Amino acid sequence: MRYLWLALFALLIAILAAGPLFFSSGEQAEEQLLVISPHWDGIRHEFGRAFAAQYLKTTGKSINVAWVDVGGMGEIVKYLELRFGSAGPQEGVNLDVLFGGGMDKMPALAASGFFEPFPLPLELAKKIPAELNGQPLRDPLNRYLAACLSCFGFVYNKLVLEKAHLPTPKTWEDLGAPAFQGWVSCGDPTLSGSLHMAFELVLQGEGWEKGYTTLVRLISNVRSFNEGGSSVPRDVSLGQAAVGPCIDFYASAPIRRQGAAHLQLVIPAQTAVATPDPIAILRHPPNPEAARAFVEFVLSEAGQRLWYEARGEPGGPVDYDLERLPVMPEIYERGYKTYTVLNPFKQAGVMKYDFKKGGGRWNTLNDLWRATILEVHGELNAARQAVLAAGRDGDLGYALGQAPLSEAAVAKLAAAKLPADERNALRNRWSAWAREWYAAIARAARTGGPVPEFRAAPSIAD
Repeated sequence: MRYLWLALFALLIAILAAGPLFFSSGEQAEEQLLVISPHWDGIRHEFGRAFAAQYLKTTGKSINVAWVDVGGMGEIVKYLELRFGSAGPQEGVNLDVLFGGGMDKMPALAASGFFEPFPLPLELAKKIPAELNGQPLRDPLNRYLAACLSCFGFVYNKLVLEKAHLPTPKTWEDLGAPAFQGWVSCGDPTLSGSLHMAFELVLQGEGWEKGYTTLVRLISNVRSFNEGGSSVPRDVSLGQAAVGPCIDFYASAPIRRQGAAHLQLVIPAQTAVATPDPIAILRHPPNPEAARAFVEFVLSEAGQRLWYEARGEPGGPVDYDLERLPVMPEIYERGYKTYTVLNPFKQAGVMKYDFKKGGGRWNTLNDLWRATILEVHGELNAARQAVLAAGRDGDLGYALGQAPLSEAAVAKLAAAKLPADERNALRNRWSAWAREWYAAIARAARTGGPVPEFRAAPSIAD
């Protein structure tokens, strides 16, 4: 299975190297803007439509917004690294704008020279704070900016809970409880930027050791991993799962359709923080004038109202409710009709998210999770079932979720920036370590033995 995955990944890279996959309205226009984005179709449609109308009004030129789709933020980063890696220092990659995907990856992409600085007009910059709860909302060098905000939590299906006689989950730890074995839906956190961010918030909100155990116990209750973060609320709304982690706006539409009596979104207090979603102009864009106009439009009052207002309202979206949180505080005070009830600029007591820590260890955590959780999920799941069958979740169940490495070891690995061959070798060693540890836990459960002696996973010093 692993070799099949590697072959498919190699095929994906070959396809991406050949050129971007893009989707547009197909209409004839005088100009084109190429936007690479993980955003869903509703956001693409509404911002493409509204910007084209604004651009025609202000410039007298028609423009077609073509949306480049290579997958989630993980795939976008790989795609940009591949394309810029083969481009000269004064060359672009035939793309104008990066829109969405989470702020954590932006500093590294900016440091690699992927972005074109663009200071907002002074009057517009005055309306958007520089930071929120310790998180920067724009780069000091104007290479990227926050376009909107998001919260992370989990969605559950009340009807499924009732029929399956499951407790109502209130915290992240609840999702790892024995009762939820097989009832949790989850996407791949190494490919979905929103799920990675949710997991990072758990690590920071609960602390490294406790947070990592919470995540492993949660994941051990997952039957299989879906293709992305948007699949979780779909599975939960259809009753194929009882609960699952997701970003707020993925849950909004099914909750609105089916009603709060059916579905419920929980933002646990330990991780209650709104995080920014970015926008940036890519280096040497083919249409720099339109790229700057697009960024300015997204950050303007007209663009911010698209995130916030209900569909059909004057100045709001036409065909889709976007239900995102604006970065312009005054939008919340205008009395617009909206389905969004949270004002992140007036939240009190939220956690302080460490933006640099989350971004700095992003790739290392992806490697660790893929090696010790995703590639050996069958072994993890089997070990948890053995533990539950033995009635030993209180000791073996928590030992099962012990963090493979200390937080300091992960930080050291992230700073080392190992070459690809060394990273691959280390991932193989981590997978072997995980199989041995899960087998030891399962064996102790079956034989009634004590909790096995824990030894940390290999690191670069080993």
